Amino acid sequence: MRKAFTLIELLVVIAIVGILASVMVPAISGGHTLSQTAVCKNNQRQLVLAAAAYRTDHGTNPPSVVSMFTHWDDDSILWQYIGGEKENTACPNHSSSEYSVTGYNYNTSFIGDEFIIGSGFIVKGLLPAECSHPSHCALFGDGYENKFMRATLSDASIRCGGRQEYRHNFSTVVGWLDGHVSSQEKQFNNNCTDEQQVGFLSEDNSAYDPRKIVLQ
Repeated sequence: MRKAFTLIELLVVIAIVGILASVMVPAISGGHTLSQTAVCKNNQRQLVLAAAAYRTDHGTNPPSVVSMFTHWDDDSILWQYIGGEKENTACPNHSSSEYSVTGYNYNTSFIGDEFIIGSGFIVKGLLPAECSHPSHCALFGDGYENKFMRATLSDASIRCGGRQEYRHNFSTVVGWLDGHVSSQEKQFNNNCTDEQQVGFLSEDNSAYDPRKIVLQ
């Protein structure tokens, strides 16, 4: 009666286990990535709904900047509609908490009620009635070291500080003005830097300015 495996049999078993492990690890990792992306999409969906609720209550878009220390992501602006702490709605892949607690940015070029630039110049956002195709206009996104989303052709001195980070397996999550949320892999750097996984959502302002969108 056999009581032990032969050396060859043990080597075969080890080889099979190694093959199974090499197949399973990427699948498990991929599942984890998809799970993180799903969490990020759900968080941004809540932000889009909160922005819509704010517009209903105030008749205008949420402000980009209220004061030097109060921005769109202040607890008193959007999180009152979400009903939770913003730390709990952070993107799972967000790593630059010194710039933004949640990792999300907001379309300050065209949507915010008021965006006060450092010099005191105020940029007024568009009214909802001016948005011809809300499903093609970005509202929130995975921000890169900044909580303010800039349009591609805005002032060069500030626009590069408002790009998207493609941190979900080389894709970025975007919450659109009409309420839907999606992932986008295509990125445009527009002569800012050659940083990997960082860029704009479109080559021109078409993903940010809902007045200029032309449907193909």
